Amino acid sequence: MVKLFYPIFVHHYLYFMTKEGQPLTDEELHFLGIKVVFKAMIDDGYKVLQVRKETDINPQILAVKDDERFFVVVRTKRYPDMGVLMPEVAARVLMHAKKNKATCLFAGVGIANAGGESDEDMKYPVKGGEYYINYKGLVPFTK
Repeated sequence: MVKLFYPIFVHHYLYFMTKEGQPLTDEELHFLGIKVVFKAMIDDGYKVLQVRKETDINPQILAVKDDERFFVVVRTKRYPDMGVLMPEVAARVLMHAKKNKATCLFAGVGIANAGGESDEDMKYPVKGGEYYINYKGLVPFTK
């Protein structure tokens, strides 16, 4: 079971199956963050059209809701950090979104090892472990 840490307005529970005990790679951590955002979007009524888990492909999620198209950039970091949208990524996605008449959204995710006994241990989520997830929702960006 995954323990989640969310602000009050977010309340999604996710379960993940991986090989137990080994630290998550950066790619696995990134994909875990995408799964968190994907689940939240589905629960909020979005229809997800495409998900790309590659770290060098932006946006990661293409979705629609109420006949509006959305490009979602997801960034995931290890505790105590949160994913951050870099200006050069935002500029490229905005240019692509303008051509496709889409709204750009950013999702920053932070993941901690819930089994960690210290701040240092919490920095390294492990496969098959429990996680604290810090996700504050989708944030529009325009520049």
